Amino acid sequence: FTMNSILAWFITFNFINIAWVFFRAKEWDDAIKVLKGMFFGEFMLPDKYAAKLGFLNEFGLHYGSVLGDIDGKAKTIVYIILAFIIIAKFKNSSYYLGNFELNKKHLVLTLVFLFTAVSMMSNVSEFLYFNF
Repeated sequence: FTMNSILAWFITFNFINIAWVFFRAKEWDDAIKVLKGMFFGEFMLPDKYAAKLGFLNEFGLHYGSVLGDIDGKAKTIVYIILAFIIIAKFKNSSYYLGNFELNKKHLVLTLVFLFTAVSMMSNVSEFLYFNF
């Protein structure tokens, strides 16, 4: 039995989103409040449907600018579509790991990264998870 890849993407995406809510919330109540907003928040349709579907107002349906919650910038939608295309069409790290071969180019690149990482160890940086 193989799961449809689109369904698998959908399940994984939503699981990660829900898990991040708990990871980033300071308290349990904050996480629950965010989850309620995600799943039981207001549902909005574009203004052009208000005349035909106005009877749905009594069920909590609202009409307005769909991009209003994204700062009203159409560039955000373009970036989301561009990111989706990159994710869907380009090869991922698993492909490159499976086709990896040792050669001088990879050795030099690894040494450059190693030297850069070791030389930056003296820089002071705050530990990302210091609150945990």
